[in-house]
Amino acid sequence: MGMSKWKIIGMNLLVFFMLFNVFYWSVPTLNYLLVVFSPEVADDPRGRLPNYANVNWGPQHYREFRQLKTDYKSFIEWRREPFHGETINIGGPYAQRLTITQGTDKSKKVYFFGGSTMWGLGVRDDFTIPSEFAAVTGIWSENFGEWGYTAHQSLMLLVQLIQDGHRPDVVVFYDGINEVSDKCRAELTPYSHGREDQLRDLLKNSKDKFSFHYYFAGLGSFAAWVNYEISRFGAPARAAKLYDCDSNPEKAAKIAENLLADWKMAEQLVVSYGGRFIGILQPAIYFSQTRHDHLRDEPSLRDLRAQFQAVYPMVERRMTEDGALHNLVGALDVDEYVYVDFCHLSPNGNALIAARMAEILNQ
Repeated sequence: MGMSKWKIIGMNLLVFFMLFNVFYWSVPTLNYLLVVFSPEVADDPRGRLPNYANVNWGPQHYREFRQLKTDYKSFIEWRREPFHGETINIGGPYAQRLTITQGTDKSKKVYFFGGSTMWGLGVRDDFTIPSEFAAVTGIWSENFGEWGYTAHQSLMLLVQLIQDGHRPDVVVFYDGINEVSDKCRAELTPYSHGREDQLRDLLKNSKDKFSFHYYFAGLGSFAAWVNYEISRFGAPARAAKLYDCDSNPEKAAKIAENLLADWKMAEQLVVSYGGRFIGILQPAIYFSQTRHDHLRDEPSLRDLRAQFQAVYPMVERRMTEDGALHNLVGALDVDEYVYVDFCHLSPNGNALIAARMAEILNQ
């Protein structure tokens, strides 16, 4: 009789273990199968915006973007892995997005740094800001932008390039968006990058392979993602808990101060070998007088507006007295569809920014 009881307990534990594993692995497996076998399900709605009415590569670009993988790199944190597609090509020792029409005159080189807007989310290789700039000026241009990069990460990458012997004539930093959208998150600080909490949790959970967190980290991450997605579509008060710059002016001021400090240190490095530095505060839809009716349902337009209104004016006030710094917040005040979300641009938007950069270079 006693043996029968333990058999029942053992069988119940085995069934529980099997059911738990079915549940645990079903979500990522189902998502993978949907992406692989049903490409239309995985399409990003941005690829069908009116911005792409005259092109046929919009959906393909966003499908390729979803396929990109990321590799960890010391000090700069991450870079995209090599990729070769119809609209996106990445390669070389620094995992750079390909710049088209890099210019025939190599006697002068311009290196571009920034986040995903500089990298070129939303456009083919030939429509990124560096490609557009090269086409307009004929100057050799290289794109060192990376998804999610803050100015401090770009500064660390610039240090590595200088150590490797690079001496660009002009260095352009195009920043502001990630300083707000990442550092204003409630769990992050003015010194953070966007994946700080993710890396911290991974390191914490890897210390003890017999801990609860080690075995249930995947389920916890899934639950956190579900909670985040629900909060994005909840009431504004619920979304406000994700960010705190609007309620913490000291944090907002420190973010602005750190951005200016990163620009200043980059300028000192570039000038030390005879180059020229240009720091640019990039535009965001919250301050642009342009069409945005096509983005009426974009959650970030509601969630992030107060954060940008808290930080950007502080940056603008601090940068007015420095001739190396330029404010392009109003550069997209045109009667066109240029934004595909709160900050990323379609080809016409990048062309406008590249043209303004060319004007700045000629000043």
